[in-house]
Amino acid sequence: MKARIISALFLTGVILLSSITFPIAGKAEESSIVQTPDLSNHHIYSNYKFSKEGNVINIGVQPIYLPTGFISEAMKHDPVLQKALLELGVEVRFYAFLKGDDVNFFIRRGDLDAGISGDMPVITAAATMDVIIPVLIQQGFTSIIANRPMLISELRGRNIGYAFGSNAHYALLRSLASDGLNETNVNLVPMEVTQMPEALHAGKVDAFSAWEPTAAITLIKYPESVAIHRYLSSGYMYFTKIILEDHPEVVSQIVASEIRAIQWVQDDIQNLLQASEWAIQAGESLTGRSVDLSVEENASLAKRDILGLSSAPIIPRCDLETNGLLYMEFEFLKTLGKIPASSNWEEVRNSFDWQIINRVLSDSKEYNLDEFNYMIE
Repeated sequence: MKARIISALFLTGVILLSSITFPIAGKAEESSIVQTPDLSNHHIYSNYKFSKEGNVINIGVQPIYLPTGFISEAMKHDPVLQKALLELGVEVRFYAFLKGDDVNFFIRRGDLDAGISGDMPVITAAATMDVIIPVLIQQGFTSIIANRPMLISELRGRNIGYAFGSNAHYALLRSLASDGLNETNVNLVPMEVTQMPEALHAGKVDAFSAWEPTAAITLIKYPESVAIHRYLSSGYMYFTKIILEDHPEVVSQIVASEIRAIQWVQDDIQNLLQASEWAIQAGESLTGRSVDLSVEENASLAKRDILGLSSAPIIPRCDLETNGLLYMEFEFLKTLGKIPASSNWEEVRNSFDWQIINRVLSDSKEYNLDEFNYMIE
């Protein structure tokens, strides 16, 4: 019988955090600091023991970020990846995080070598750190959920929950701007996505911006709540350039594992349900809370986004053209001061790489893209 591998993550709550500044190496020298919450003493992350050994690759993942949690959990159960890494003399360790800005904090600090995040954190990473972004991992919607039907313009003066530095944070700011509002016209309340449904129900906030499954959980649990805005976003897996230079084949094997995982969950409903179960278990281990969705409901939410992904998750080049989606997001983030004003689009665009995934796809037998042997009980 094959053994189920469930990652040991730490149970805890979440705290509000102060700010700290970090120097940025190699990017945006004119504006040499980025404001980011100090997560050194975070109730969850302070328990993590990041390996500094040269043969260990540390990856930050987000099990409660659909559908990426399905993909990363499948990768953790992928013996093909484990065998390939063993032959290369390398081990990969996965660490769970609540949002992409948290992943970036630990990449910037040198604890993580790679991460999975939404578009806003990835653009921020590309503008402020030396990273390479070789593969798409998610395309789906973030939502603004309110306690009653209302227009975006009616959010003026109201309390809105948001997760700092997340793709939903960007989507919120973008939607406010579309109606002539900005951060000064509303009261932004920082919180983790796990806190948002109850905060809305208790009247602590009038609305919040979040990704799935938080939006769906709220609509199911509190039927009076309403989705008043949806914004299409994307997610990526990215690596530090140092890791790519030191372990190029390891990066290729990890990308191959993602391609396998996407194909596996697309192929059969039972595979999707298994990945859903893994993601729920990982999410509950991370947050210390039960997920208010069944395995089937969680899978149904993820199904559309996963089926919408190609089995070859190549980053669309059109998104990186001038006036493409990512370019417009980059410019918007600069106007908001979320990335340094001196950031250069060409440098950010050049952080996106197609050579790695093209090489993996062109040598599918070498990378065992059609071998599915996930470790299931």
